[in-house]
Amino acid sequence: MITDVLRSRRAQQQQWADTKRVAYVRFLTSLAQAHSRMTMAAAREEIGPARTQAIHDAFLSDPQHSDAKSVLRELAIAAPDHIYEAAVPVYHQLRTARDMLAADGANFETPAYQQVIQSFFTNLDSLQRLMRDDLQPPVSHRH
Repeated sequence: MITDVLRSRRAQQQQWADTKRVAYVRFLTSLAQAHSRMTMAAAREEIGPARTQAIHDAFLSDPQHSDAKSVLRELAIAAPDHIYEAAVPVYHQLRTARDMLAADGANFETPAYQQVIQSFFTNLDSLQRLMRDDLQPPVSHRH
């Protein structure tokens, strides 16, 4: 009976880890894809309101229906607090980058944009490491 309980507990832990892994991958992917769509929209060299709308649409229009804001809400449910708290500013940095790109006269070389996007990628890498560490199985202490 003890073996069955332990087996059941391991199965539940694995199922929870799998749930978190899916949410983590979806969030990281949604951010990367939103960034890619935004830069593609910005590279089209539209101007004025058309540029702003194209970049905002690119940020929000995920063809797989997993926009970053929606997946951030999944993280709020599935992720430990420290991971969710690390994810929120990464999402906000991408929104800031979106708004900078959407502004008239902004481009990829603008120092302010470069600062925001470099910070975004640095924090995205840190978030990915936190997520990976969270998914590692606990170290067993066998003697």
